[in-house]
Amino acid sequence: MSSLVKAGVSVALIMGCALSSAQAQDFSLGLTAGWSSKLYKDVDANKNNLVFPNIDYDAGGFWFHGLGAGYDLFQTPADRISIVGYYMPLSLKASDSHSRAMRQLNNRRSTLMTGLSYAHESQVLGKLESTVAVDSLDTSNGIHWNNSWSYPVQLGQLGIEPALGVNWNDRKFNRYYYGINSGEAQRSGFKKYSPGDSFTPYAEVNVNYTLTSSWNVYGGARYTLLPNEVKNSPMIEKDSLLSLWTGVSYTF
Repeated sequence: MSSLVKAGVSVALIMGCALSSAQAQDFSLGLTAGWSSKLYKDVDANKNNLVFPNIDYDAGGFWFHGLGAGYDLFQTPADRISIVGYYMPLSLKASDSHSRAMRQLNNRRSTLMTGLSYAHESQVLGKLESTVAVDSLDTSNGIHWNNSWSYPVQLGQLGIEPALGVNWNDRKFNRYYYGINSGEAQRSGFKKYSPGDSFTPYAEVNVNYTLTSSWNVYGGARYTLLPNEVKNSPMIEKDSLLSLWTGVSYTF
């Protein structure tokens, strides 16, 4: 599955499912489907599709939401500090590209990110969350830092949660997923490319509709502006990404 997932849908689904899961109760099971516009050059759009089971589970301090899990070290009605781990599906299977040059590149693998998260919730200001995580599988050895603000609005059975955020990736993360090393440059004809760290802004909206006391449908969209360090890479298709997802869940 990891070879079929690209940046937009992967990160968007991780964060989108986390925002949606805030409305979940103790245990729910569901199915999520997602789509993203192209990230890597000359890769078919259907390679960006993703379908996966969605699990929301809370037991004391331990929780499992979407593609991530964690344990709350400290929690009050307004604040929470957690140890977190989540699957980062961002990857490239070079043979999926129609470009001969792209097929000469090394594959980029998905990984497990682990770190710390801080969240603050206010009825007036909404929710502020910051999560910093490192690659735990020696894939890129990079750091990914997400900061987001969201404001949930409940209109009867319909919940709407707009969000704004920015991600910071260090240069190890960017060089692994977007860089071209000397060996790849020689094989492919691309120029060698070594990006530095980057900030990536995005805007997002999540919607949640309660059908019955047990059944729930949800969906969302995210628009991401790629920074110069990413969009200037010879591997990258465009300067922005659009990601969409939807799903259904059953609460026990």
